[in-house]
Amino acid sequence: MKKRIAILCCLMMLLIQVTTNTKVIAATNYSGEWSNYSDIGNYGMDEMRLTIKDNGKKASVEASEDTFIPRDDTRESYLNGIGKMRSHVVYGSVYFNTKGQASFNFKDDYNKGKMNIQLQKDYIQITWKGNDSSEYSFPNGTFKLYKKIKVTSTESKKMGVFLSNFTEVFLDRFDSKKINSTDLIHFGIWHNYMNNYDTRISSAKDGLLFISKKNVEDSIYKYFNIQFINHKSVDRYEYNGKGYIFDGADGAQINYVKVETVYDLGQNKLRLSGKLYNPEDDTAELRGQVEAVVIKTKNNNEIRYVLEKLTAKN
Repeated sequence: MKKRIAILCCLMMLLIQVTTNTKVIAATNYSGEWSNYSDIGNYGMDEMRLTIKDNGKKASVEASEDTFIPRDDTRESYLNGIGKMRSHVVYGSVYFNTKGQASFNFKDDYNKGKMNIQLQKDYIQITWKGNDSSEYSFPNGTFKLYKKIKVTSTESKKMGVFLSNFTEVFLDRFDSKKINSTDLIHFGIWHNYMNNYDTRISSAKDGLLFISKKNVEDSIYKYFNIQFINHKSVDRYEYNGKGYIFDGADGAQINYVKVETVYDLGQNKLRLSGKLYNPEDDTAELRGQVEAVVIKTKNNNEIRYVLEKLTAKN
């Protein structure tokens, strides 16, 4: 009898320990910073952030949203910070259950409501239901946010080099759901002009230059994973059936990208956030804002990236 009681006590202690640890582990696994970013017009932005800090059995949570809409959606207003800016914050302390769920109530001068949090495999979902609906209140609705991850300095630099391939040829906006053949042709020509001049660019008539359509196709496939066939004459590029004849005159200042933050979107997709800089001036300040979504692939033990979306504001 005493032996059965001892065994039962051990099992109960083990169950209590597992239950407690499960709550702590849930909070620990999802501790950190989460974010969801979206563009508004050409120069506006909206970013929602969630910060979870594990405090043992409890976790502190802060959810915020920052919105900036430049006046008239112009570059000048964006650079000078002229426009409508709004920030909203709600916060509280929570216990995560074994299903990764938690909630808290919050009240201040602009908000009165409840935040529900649901942890998922690739993201975290938050739902805010508030009674206030002023422009200073946290927005009602359900939102998906993705976790900020750490990468090595080597990988961060490699990401920056990848994105710089686009900004150096002034391709500042791209969306794989809205493919523009002119942009792809422009990239295929100028990327090779700047990086593969000796091996892929040759002389043409009247001091012009020539690049074969195959070299253009190869570059488009490498960086966009697109099998390009829609060759045509566009802008300053004359297509002759074999390739493109163009004028190689340049001289404009180019921008490179420094990646500062990386978020895991799941399914091998990453959101990269960073700044632009002048590679010819080591003392120049970082400027502008770069947001990109890339697909991380691995071929023959070599990691490479494919561009899905890019917005560079400067």
